[in-house]
Amino acid sequence: MTDWATISDAELAERPFDELVAELQRIVAALEAGSVGLEESIALYREGLRIHAACEERLRAAELTISELGRRAGASSPAVDARDTAPAEPGGG
Repeated sequence: MTDWATISDAELAERPFDELVAELQRIVAALEAGSVGLEESIALYREGLRIHAACEERLRAAELTISELGRRAGASSPAVDARDTAPAEPGGG
C-alpha cells in the first residue's frame, strides 16, 4: 500500500491518473464515514488536496493536448463550407 503523504509532488505527477482518482475516492469515503479522528481527518484532507491538484494538472495538460491536436487537424484539413455540414431540410428542400 502506498503512503501518499511521503510521495513528492513530482512522483505524484508520475502516477497513473486512474490510481490518483481511486485514492481520492478512498480518502473521500474515509472522511465521509467519519470513522477517523480529527488529526487523521486533517492529514487525509491534506493528501486529498495534493492528489486533487495533481489530477487537475493532468486534466489541464490533457485538455491542452486535445486542443493542440484539434488545431493541427483543422490546419491540415481543407476548409469546409457551412452549407456542406448543414443538416438536410425535411422534404428535400
